[in-house]
Amino acid sequence: MVALLSSTIAASMIVAAGEFAIPPKPEPGFYKTVEQCSMKISDQCGRTIVEAVLEDRDISKQCCVELVHGMGKLCHDDFLRFYVSLPELGVDATHVYTRGIQVWNNCVREAASNI
Repeated sequence: MVALLSSTIAASMIVAAGEFAIPPKPEPGFYKTVEQCSMKISDQCGRTIVEAVLEDRDISKQCCVELVHGMGKLCHDDFLRFYVSLPELGVDATHVYTRGIQVWNNCVREAASNI
């Protein structure tokens, strides 16, 4: 997740010189918060969760456990806002938020069955 976040931010900075720019922070410290959240989950599960939200893919039980018990709901929601805020990704905000809620709810069920 750290690598994914870093590459996304780096890509945003590179294209800022062209036709894209990094959007302003929704609130002070937002990017720092997102970076800290990314450290609470493995890179593999981070990628899997992003793919689940953006590309409607499935998530393993282990990644659900990392999402729910490692990263948490606030971080998950912050990542949704982060991806929606990057215009170069061209994501549909309604889809991201709807799918993000589905992923979270499914993972809560999966993580609860792991206790």
